[in-house]
Amino acid sequence: MNNTTNNTTCCSDTNTDTCTTNDTIKRTQNYRAPVDVFETNATFRVLADMPGACSDSIEISVEDNMLTITAKVENRYDGLGTLNYQEYGVGDFHRSFRIGDGIDAESINAIYRDGVLEVTLPKTEAVKPRRIDIRTA
Repeated sequence: MNNTTNNTTCCSDTNTDTCTTNDTIKRTQNYRAPVDVFETNATFRVLADMPGACSDSIEISVEDNMLTITAKVENRYDGLGTLNYQEYGVGDFHRSFRIGDGIDAESINAIYRDGVLEVTLPKTEAVKPRRIDIRTA
């Protein structure tokens, strides 16, 4: 069984002098990181699956109320041999979310462990639910 749709023979390149028909090169893939979003009274938490990424390769930015998460993933299949079958691809991750003014962008923080990125987006005081006490007259 041969499922190498993410590969192309290097002979399709313009330089065919150094290439044999069995050589393959990996095309760059970009994946939309799957996420779960949780909400508490004080925060939103975004959990993003990013297997194969290193914390040094992950970038998180906020610009114009857009939260953007990107991660570069190195090809860990180099040197393993000829690819005969593939179900799991290697590629970079990218995900963007529009966030409202109710997020304290200066206090966003993140932690990466076991292939999962957790981004915590604290709510501003103005949007946090609060209880109103009723006084008697």
